[in-house]
Amino acid sequence: MSNADISRYLQIDESTVRLWLKRYETTGDVEVIQKSGRKRSTTEKQDTIIQSMVAQHPTESVGQIAYRLSKKGIKTSETTLRRRFEEAGVQSMKPTSKPLLTNDDIKKRLQWAIKHKDVDWNQIVFTDESSFHMKQVIRRVWKKRSEKYYVSTTKHPVKVHVWSCFSKNGFGKLVLFRQTLNSKLMCKIYQNGLLTSVKKWFGDNSNHWKLLEDNDPKHTSKTNATSSDPGTTAITMQLTICSTDQSVVQVIALAIEETFTYFY
Repeated sequence: MSNADISRYLQIDESTVRLWLKRYETTGDVEVIQKSGRKRSTTEKQDTIIQSMVAQHPTESVGQIAYRLSKKGIKTSETTLRRRFEEAGVQSMKPTSKPLLTNDDIKKRLQWAIKHKDVDWNQIVFTDESSFHMKQVIRRVWKKRSEKYYVSTTKHPVKVHVWSCFSKNGFGKLVLFRQTLNSKLMCKIYQNGLLTSVKKWFGDNSNHWKLLEDNDPKHTSKTNATSSDPGTTAITMQLTICSTDQSVVQVIALAIEETFTYFY
């Protein structure tokens, strides 16, 4: 039987018949032999070094780890590194963290929002304070799914405290201080930061504004209540839950042109 006869019988191209016959003469079979593929670019020893490197530096990027490996004489691409991480079961994940809000917090916030839904927010002055620490920000780490990575922290990091306020009229004073915040310092901040900003927004003799702050003891103390400006009759709206995410400090970049007041 000729190649043409086989082609017509099997209803395939004649060139395919010739290829199969040649393969049969060479290997004794018409099955496609699985090829070995490209040689692996890293050795077992290098794979061990890669796994050790990512375990020692879990917070670094693939590019940073590749640079460290190049210093040890192992030159490999970032794509290859990701494959080796995957083979070792290592993935890029967020470090273990605690949720900011509980279900109880969410319910309290909703109740507070419903209670104050008819408030004229054009009269509200928002205030809050926060602390900035000199520490490394860890967003993602290389780790196995079953592992937990905890960020190491120092006991007393260098930090600076920030207080600020804002309303619909803009951003107020930005106050930086280093000492521990108490009710007396809180009054000083209100006198030099809050009231100065309020007079700028609402005028010298205006009482048409309300202060929104959380229920921190420093805000609700008798010292704070009796040390306010005699000419001010502002109503304070106390928030019922802490950690209200007012995020006043996030507007620092926009308020950078304001006058700073420093307390040491």
